[in-house]
Formats: sequence, C-alpha cells, structure tokens
Amino acid sequence: MKKGICWVCIPGEGADLTGRLRSARNAGYDGVELTFEAPGVGPLSLETDEREATAIRETASRLGLELPSTMCGVAVSQAPVLHPDPTVRQRAVDNLGRALERTGWLGGTVVLLHPGQLKPETRYDDAWVWTREVLRACIPMAEQTGVSVAIENVWNKFLLTPLEMQRLVDEVNHPLIGTYFDVGNCILFGYAEQWVAILGSRIKKVHVKDFRREGGAGTMQNFCQLLDGDADYPKVMAELRRIGYDDYLTSEVGGRASSEQTIKDTADRIEKIIAM
Repeated sequence: MKKGICWVCIPGEGADLTGRLRSARNAGYDGVELTFEAPGVGPLSLETDEREATAIRETASRLGLELPSTMCGVAVSQAPVLHPDPTVRQRAVDNLGRALERTGWLGGTVVLLHPGQLKPETRYDDAWVWTREVLRACIPMAEQTGVSVAIENVWNKFLLTPLEMQRLVDEVNHPLIGTYFDVGNCILFGYAEQWVAILGSRIKKVHVKDFRREGGAGTMQNFCQLLDGDADYPKVMAELRRIGYDDYLTSEVGGRASSEQTIKDTADRIEKIIAM
C-alpha cells in the first residue's frame, strides 16, 4: 500500500503547487489527493484545461509523487447531490463529469464524492433516489475517462451504515461506481473493520484518520492523530488485506491547521499501520 495526503492538509500558501507538493514528498508521501477549488484559489478547478492538468501532473511526477485521486470540494458545494431541485442535481452531474475528466488528465483513478448534507426538510428515501440517479448519470463519463466515482461515508446524516452503502452501490451496479471509505468517520457510529468487511471490493480508496469516542457526543475535536484514538487499525488492515485492497491510505489528519511536523508524524504513523 502507498501513503497519500489530502491537499488541504499540506501546509503552505493556497496555490503554491510546487512548494506544497515538495513538502508532501519530503514528509514521506507517495501521492497527493488534490481538491477542486474555485479558480485562482488552488492549482485545480473545474475550469482547469488539459494543458494545465498535464503541467500539474508533470510537476508532481518530477517530485516523485502521484496524483491518485481528487476530492470534489467546490464541485459539491456549488451543487450538492442531496438537493431538492432537479436542476441543481443535474449541475452536480455536470460538475462530476468535469471532475472525472480532469482527474483522468492528472493520472488519477478516483473522484471522491461527498453528496452533501441531509437537511430536515429532505426525506431520507428521496435522498436515496436522488443519489442513485446522480451516480447512474455519471456512468457514461466514468466509462469515457476510466475514472471511478467513489461516494464517501461522511457526517451528513445519510448512509450511516455499511449495509446501506453496500446496497446503494449494488443498486447502481457498475464497476466504476464505488465507495471512498473513511476510517475515522465511522468510529462514533460503528467499527471500521466491519465496514471494510461488508463493503469489500466496492472500496476504491481509503482515508485514514482517528477518532476518540470519549465523551460520546462526537464533535470535530474528537478527531485525533492516527493511533491515538479508538480505530482498531490492526483489524482494519487485516480486513483490507482480506478483501485484496492494495492502494492508497490517504491522510486527512489535521486539515488546514497541519504543520510540517504534523504531516511528517502522520506519514510515519501510516508506515506503522501499513506494517500491521
């Protein structure tokens, strides 16, 4: 397996591609998951053309890094999948298509999809149908680019169990539609190793972070450095190996508050996890 890090977790100025990628490489990472941001905010947006994407890919390659996946970011904030307006959901499909195309240009294989927040006025069963429709609508572009759409388990009051996530992906029923499994995001509600066992080969990529259940309420402050929380990483790794997963473990530790020391420490801890 390889060590990855999310773009937003790398310290440095917003659009400083070379500097931030060099920081990731110096800390010991093999790849970086870029985020789609507004034009001019970061190196990658939905307006990035093929020439620009190729330049980004070549910069990463010169530094010894891969760009294995992307995070939708602004593509979802502009047009969430869990929106009652069908025109907004169509814009979500269009944005995902643009994200798939640009991820392919970068040499990546997966676009992470955060479907948005389930709001009180939206019924759970409606959200289910909308998400399934959007995923199915993405299939032609996924096939054209060879890049997968992977929906992530997130704190959005939707897809709260591995059985639900499994069922949704199976209803879409396409090899390029899967899940982006986040270890830390499920600790408050369940057991990460069970999610891995149930989702199996549907898992396209994995985010690693950790979470302390202490206190029970569950806030962002409960997230913590890898191996300092309640994620049972020996069991998680045993299940990942059992299902044949041999891809990136990408850090989402620290977020925008990360330092050079934090990302180096996290890379070392991922190395320990891989060795389990």
